[in-house]
Amino acid sequence: MTSVRRLLKTAVAAATLLAPVVAAAQWFPAFGPYIGAGGGRADNRDVGSNFPGPFVKLDQTQASWKGYVGFAFGRFFAVQAGYQDFGTDTVSTPIGSETVRNRGYDVNGLLGIPLTARFMVFLEGGASRFQTQTVSLVSTTTTHQGTHPDYGAGVQYEIFRHMAVRGQWQEFRIPNNNTEVYSGSLLFRF
Repeated sequence: MTSVRRLLKTAVAAATLLAPVVAAAQWFPAFGPYIGAGGGRADNRDVGSNFPGPFVKLDQTQASWKGYVGFAFGRFFAVQAGYQDFGTDTVSTPIGSETVRNRGYDVNGLLGIPLTARFMVFLEGGASRFQTQTVSLVSTTTTHQGTHPDYGAGVQYEIFRHMAVRGQWQEFRIPNNNTEVYSGSLLFRF
């Protein structure tokens, strides 16, 4: 009799824990391409460290935008490629100002965890190829290009079966220019 009770308790517990996943299976499309676009805020945390001094003023929070395309390989995993533009940071000194502009591409894998039929959280990670252009006080342009890791997390809500809204945080590990991006975007599935 104890084995039957244990089996029954295990079945009830499993059904309770899997209910959100089963409900999500009815809503989220299993496979297919999608596109998205959005905008937000980029916080550059390191650019001011290149210009020490008491009279240096740094404008490090900029508007940013992005566009991306992806392919869902099921309800829990997707691959996504995108373009990011972090705007232009300005460093003001007593003798002039210097500008730093970041933009580039990223390729990431997304791991989704559906919590309800329409709501999910996701983790994302991959690599980014960024170009940083710096225009110095004497109008000399220096360009740095490199491939660096990026990662993030977010939430997604399905408005309709083929349209969702996302809110996310990403960090791009660019040398002397680490940037955190907080953004919202609209996603369309085909």
